[in-house]
Amino acid sequence: MHQLRINDDAKRWLFMVAATVLLVSLSNCGGGGTSTPPASNQLTISGVVLVPSGTPRSRALTGAALPNATVRAYLALQPGSPIAQTVSDSDGRYTLSVPPDYIGRDLLIVAEKEVGGERVRAATLTPALPPQGYAGANLDAYTTLATEEILRYARQQNLNALSQNGVASVVDRVRELLRDRDRLSLVVGQTLPENIGDGIVEPQLREQVRARVVEQGQNLRPPTGDVAVAKGMTQMLRDYGAGWLDRGNEEILRLEQSVQQQERIIERDLIEPLERLGERGGNFVVRVLGLDERKYDDSLDGLPPARYRETQQGGRYVLTRIGDAPNDRTWIVESGQLTCTVTTSNPLQEFRFTPDAGRANFTVRKQGDSRFQYDGFFEVSQRDSEGNPTQLRAQMNLADAELREPIRFNGVMDVRTGPSEGDIDYAKLSGTLLSQYAELNITNLELDTYSPSRHPKLIKAARVQATLKTERGPELDLQNLSVSFADADPPDKNLQQFTVQSLTFSAENRTLLMREVEAQFQRVGSEPQPVRLRAQVEYRTPNDTLVGTVNARWENPTAENPLELRTIPLEQFPRGNFEFNGDLTPRIGRRALLYFNVVPEPDLSPARVRIVLRLDLGEERMQGEFVGNLRVQDGCVNRSQPFETATLQMNHTPSNLRMTLRYDAETDTASGDISKPDGTAVAQIGKASALGLPDLGDAYLVRYIDNTFETVNSLLSLED
Repeated sequence: MHQLRINDDAKRWLFMVAATVLLVSLSNCGGGGTSTPPASNQLTISGVVLVPSGTPRSRALTGAALPNATVRAYLALQPGSPIAQTVSDSDGRYTLSVPPDYIGRDLLIVAEKEVGGERVRAATLTPALPPQGYAGANLDAYTTLATEEILRYARQQNLNALSQNGVASVVDRVRELLRDRDRLSLVVGQTLPENIGDGIVEPQLREQVRARVVEQGQNLRPPTGDVAVAKGMTQMLRDYGAGWLDRGNEEILRLEQSVQQQERIIERDLIEPLERLGERGGNFVVRVLGLDERKYDDSLDGLPPARYRETQQGGRYVLTRIGDAPNDRTWIVESGQLTCTVTTSNPLQEFRFTPDAGRANFTVRKQGDSRFQYDGFFEVSQRDSEGNPTQLRAQMNLADAELREPIRFNGVMDVRTGPSEGDIDYAKLSGTLLSQYAELNITNLELDTYSPSRHPKLIKAARVQATLKTERGPELDLQNLSVSFADADPPDKNLQQFTVQSLTFSAENRTLLMREVEAQFQRVGSEPQPVRLRAQVEYRTPNDTLVGTVNARWENPTAENPLELRTIPLEQFPRGNFEFNGDLTPRIGRRALLYFNVVPEPDLSPARVRIVLRLDLGEERMQGEFVGNLRVQDGCVNRSQPFETATLQMNHTPSNLRMTLRYDAETDTASGDISKPDGTAVAQIGKASALGLPDLGDAYLVRYIDNTFETVNSLLSLED
């Protein structure tokens, strides 16, 4: 008859998925606040209020969030009574509900708060409020200074409306102006006037910002004709940047902050209590029952029924016989105040977890502490016709004074033994773990191994559910998992295929759902095979829902990741494609679609990378192709400077205007234009010095045929 001793590979890989579930739960948690949805007949404007923190900063003056500030909306050029009002939350975020009568109107958003007896004010402009509302109305030092002087200029010039392009360009020019400034005050009476729109108080700053507004004076006026169409095209890129880049970067930041916070919570509420649990008695149970042979080589395994004392000698634990047991079915181990008693239902000459033992019960008690009660059992619940074990059952209940509720485990494992003693060819585990720290439910977690190597062949799971009971604890639900391996060591380097029918991960108020995930991997150590990946992805936050599909193929994988190399040999440059098709539906604003297909083509002459790209925003679309010719030197591509030349062409619908951009690495310059179908240019794109505006230096601009211009940085939401 076979002993029920599972070899190390079987132990390691049988529980790999359960461990992975917990690790994923610890390290991938979303975060962020929520905002109250508006009434159904109202438009919504939202953003965040940021003010300089007062500490020197080398890159930005946006500073820290301004919580509990009063936020009001006004008609920008006729500010009287506010049309909406709210209060920013603890993160500086606000949401305003505006009547639909203000669709298409220019709005002024103002946030004010008394801080230390002084009034702090931030402001921004939202020209031509769209019918879907606006989610990027952020207030900071740059928007505040720009708004102050734009309003003054508009009143002087009797402007009836403002251009989104002009406002964005002024904000970007102010950001450029303040790049090297490390301090700024947004206190009314110091930098800002008592009445908004009267102009900046500080003389030098006032003149600098005012000059930027004057240079954009014509651009602040709403455009007409072909220029209006071209500016609408660039505004689409700006809005797309606000919808995808800004909120995407914000989401990444929130995730990073939440992960750091969750790590602290995990350490406090899970790791430290479990370490204390191990010190109080858990490690003692593990040692005595031989549950971790890699860490502890001392256990009752092979010892006759008797009374033993555990001592530590030279860094290892040793069991010394100190007396007889009451019968031939009992083993007693004393260690300090702890006593572990193991009994088998059948008598044995030495402790072996075999079918002959029947059920093996264990109890651990602590002297002077009646609430310390660790109990459990292991048993062979089914055997085949030859007496070999085919099913095991285990149950544990751990309770002590420091646990709010006991830790309970109940599991059943089906096994198929191999030809050699102690070998398990196949195992299937189902069980539940309930505790104050976490809940884990495993349904049909299966391990199949190769014979005779005992390397893992296939890991499957019908369902794995994990919930951490920490503050803001995450949850994971994984269904129909299948992981296959080649017959080689190490297993993680010989992963062949990974499939999941669905994976749902939820943390706080964010949910990631992946369906029909399938990945095929190369086998390291033999001829590389193509890597394929496909998945359906859905990511839900309080403000956005992203749904998309991923399809990717890597035709020439290598054991060494080429993207980690500074220079990539051309023969190792990835071949294949990566395709993403996504749909972003915001709670506020226009629906946005993104499609791109990256196709490296290093075998062509010249070697190149081609990207098919489509951007949809509401009823507008920009669709085209990027082609970058690789810069090959000494047979390699430098990852930091990959392209010799590059061209991007995007056609706009419904206007049929075309945007063309060209890049040349030799001169390190980019240039292009926006033109009509007949080739007539509506705008030129390039460095200011090349477009007749030498005072602006090397800044990249879009200069229109009416002599207005806007900065490329303002289109892409870039900040130095």
